[in-house]
Amino acid sequence: MHIASVTRSVPYNGIPHAGGDYVLRHARALRELGHTLTFIAPDTDENRRAMARGVPADAVILYPARSLSHPGPIERLRRRLSPARVGRDEHRGLSRSTGARAALATADVVEYQWTQAADLGGVIARFAAPHARTMLVLHDVMTQQVTRQRDGGRGGLPARAIRSLKVALVRRAERRAISRVDTVIVFSEKDAAMARTLAPPAVVVEVVRPPLAGGVADVTPRHADGRDDSRPFEVLYVGWFRRADNARAALWLCREVWPRIRAVHPDARLTLAGADPTAEMRVLASLGSGIEITGYQPSLDAFYARADVAAVPVRDGAGVKFKTVLAMLWQLPVISTPVGLEGITDDPDLVWGRADTPAAFADALLAAAARPQAAARVARAARRWASHEFSEETFRRSLGRILSPPSPPSPRPPECP
Repeated sequence: MHIASVTRSVPYNGIPHAGGDYVLRHARALRELGHTLTFIAPDTDENRRAMARGVPADAVILYPARSLSHPGPIERLRRRLSPARVGRDEHRGLSRSTGARAALATADVVEYQWTQAADLGGVIARFAAPHARTMLVLHDVMTQQVTRQRDGGRGGLPARAIRSLKVALVRRAERRAISRVDTVIVFSEKDAAMARTLAPPAVVVEVVRPPLAGGVADVTPRHADGRDDSRPFEVLYVGWFRRADNARAALWLCREVWPRIRAVHPDARLTLAGADPTAEMRVLASLGSGIEITGYQPSLDAFYARADVAAVPVRDGAGVKFKTVLAMLWQLPVISTPVGLEGITDDPDLVWGRADTPAAFADALLAAAARPQAAARVARAARRWASHEFSEETFRRSLGRILSPPSPPSPRPPECP
């Protein structure tokens, strides 16, 4: 089958955010299943750089989208209030793209990566083949994300009113995006339950675990039986820090939790691994507190390999946190907030520490340092579970089942004379 994938980001090896990493793995699986794949994406500097690095697709079509790179004041306000939608110039750019129109006309399946891509569904319906099936991959349910921002935000009545308006606009846009497709793919039962509250009865919601074990499940952990006491205690937090929720989590970890660790282990090291660290993060790292900032790295394998534990301090946002699963696959004991574990597991035997306050988070980290063998036992159990739950084989089977042609209706038996 020919699949036209409407995406915000064109994937490539080393893409710095989890969503792009999923699209990369998704694309590889589609091609392994024998499908041809065309990416349709906005023409941005990042997507042009991706094309130069090699893309796992048969074709890539970029359509004009000036407002993404050069937003004016009205466009910036629109994004702030309604981040689930795209600008009008994207609708115009896509509708005028002869390459996109040709790809859509020959597609057997049109898929949307992220809610925002499905906002283009009205344009795409004009050019897609009548028989084409449609599906939306909800990397996270944006309605949940902005609801958390509303409920946890500070400020007076005007600020609360703006956040409430944002929730209403995002819920409306997400409901419309879901109503435009035949199938919605989510990564957890939690997200499926929320997606079903937004979906009309005819839309099928499927849970498909992302194939995160690929390339990690066969790695031999360096500390299979616990950390090496001769080395400083090493904590790793991974994130794409252009996302505000990841940056806020890093600051919380550095300011509220890390001083408690250094008070017990003065030589302990905290690595904040990922692209686009903020200026505030860089200031904290410059104070001689054992904090290292990596910036963009094509691969984070070396940082996973040297770490003793993984911290997942995210306190808002939505969706399955890939960083949590990847830490499990690297056989690292995980200390996480409840948000960092959502949609992954509720089994306490797979998580070394679940904590939502600075004191509790620090205590869990210190316990991992003090009881390395016990922490290693939990990490081994988590790795075994995650290697199966997030395997490439399971993902391909699920994707193949969803994409298989629908069964024709059974013939009616002949009527008796």
